[in-house]
Amino acid sequence: MRAVRAMQDGQQTDIEKFKGFWVDFQKRLHAVILMATVLLTANIAFLAIPSVDQQGLAYLPQKCSYISIMFNLGGIAGGYALRMPRVLKGGSLFYLDTISLILGFPSTLFLFGVFFFFFALIFHIGNSGAGFWLYWTFAGSAIFWLVYAGLYLVITEPLEKRLYSSPPEADEETLTNRQTPLGLSVMLSWNK
Repeated sequence: MRAVRAMQDGQQTDIEKFKGFWVDFQKRLHAVILMATVLLTANIAFLAIPSVDQQGLAYLPQKCSYISIMFNLGGIAGGYALRMPRVLKGGSLFYLDTISLILGFPSTLFLFGVFFFFFALIFHIGNSGAGFWLYWTFAGSAIFWLVYAGLYLVITEPLEKRLYSSPPEADEETLTNRQTPLGLSVMLSWNK
């Protein structure tokens, strides 16, 4: 959302800022499409396991895997639909919110696909009689990684936000020498 707002100049899109944004967005979009394709393949391989396929559609892990497939297909199709660069017709809050939702849609669908694939694996391990400890080890590790990723998102902010909120009169040396409590440089990179 911040990157979309940063490329707006009043009611018009700044074409130079848009070009930089679009190159970065295409890299991220390509990565999401690639990861969704890999997860789609993993889901299909999971459905090919005889113990998953034998019980039919009443089996909860199979339902979760099919839902994950649908989310991944939606993320892939949505990602390919966004490959053509287009600029906003207006700069109102409605346009900015709408385009932010549209540009984030493939990533959101991929994340939902990941969650349902984890649910399918957790439910299958729990139902297969693989053992109480194996089930709770897998479920616990999935919960740990979700908390870990969530904590990372809570305590960090995108570099673009820091770059766009930097004071315009500050030079590179001033920004590089500013230190955080941990002694790390606030600016990771500076491109002029």
